[in-house]
Amino acid sequence: MGLIDGEEAKVTGANTKLLRERLLAEFTGTFFLVLTIVVAVASGNPNAPVAIGLLLGIQIYTFGSVSGGFFNPAVTLAVLLSGRQKIDVQGYGMYMGVQTLGGIIGAVMGFLATQKTFCFHIDNNPRSPGWASCFILEMFYTMALCGSVLATGTSFDAPNHYFGFAIGGTVLAAATACGGFTQGSFNPAVTIGINIANYFSDDVDKLASPETLTPNAGSWIIYIVAPFCGAVLAAAVFRGTRGEEYADAAATPPAAAAAPAAKVAEAPADLKVVEVGLKQSGEGDAPAQPVVVAPLA
Repeated sequence: MGLIDGEEAKVTGANTKLLRERLLAEFTGTFFLVLTIVVAVASGNPNAPVAIGLLLGIQIYTFGSVSGGFFNPAVTLAVLLSGRQKIDVQGYGMYMGVQTLGGIIGAVMGFLATQKTFCFHIDNNPRSPGWASCFILEMFYTMALCGSVLATGTSFDAPNHYFGFAIGGTVLAAATACGGFTQGSFNPAVTIGINIANYFSDDVDKLASPETLTPNAGSWIIYIVAPFCGAVLAAAVFRGTRGEEYADAAATPPAAAAAPAAKVAEAPADLKVVEVGLKQSGEGDAPAQPVVVAPLA
């Protein structure tokens, strides 16, 4: 199921992993992603996007051959909509559930470690001209993230050794570019986890102005719906640019066609055709060869 590094893992890896192993991998990867986001933001470090992008890439390398390393319901939706039997609707539902749970627990652990929380609120962006700016940026940069996963992790380009770097680098670039215009969630599990943890904290622990201590309804909608819209766009572009991924398997010639059977010349009626296997030699067994022998007296 995507993001498998190495031919051996491609054959015997994620396709043979137990469901509980795949779900645990998605939970753990999302947990560490959200934990890192909360701690990095609480620290006030200007290099927070670097930490988040690096951690995401490393977790993808860690769990890619187990579950696909999606860690994001929007990415998982893009993989589902791209077809090719990478994941089914039931699998998508379970992935989304454990990703969201991992996001909530990661955010709560981050709060317990730092005693700081924040929320995704459209008014927390000083350079943003309004809600449309947040929606547009969240949608298109999630589209870029989903597109990088589809292309580097689930297409004929895989397996490769750069998929984790490409995906983590996309998040780093998007978060850096969007600073001040949107908070850069690009992930419904991140939004849900951090917003829920924010509700459990006291006002003095919230990294926000008094007007934006908790998310309003519009903020919930934008930071959840926009990433899913980006996932739909990414799947559409992937389908439009990767026609070879959907070629009819029956029309594709096999990699190694079977050699045509050797044609034995018809023997005269009074002769008998038999196959005689040569004895084993030091070089190995020779194949049986058809020989024409005279009829028995």
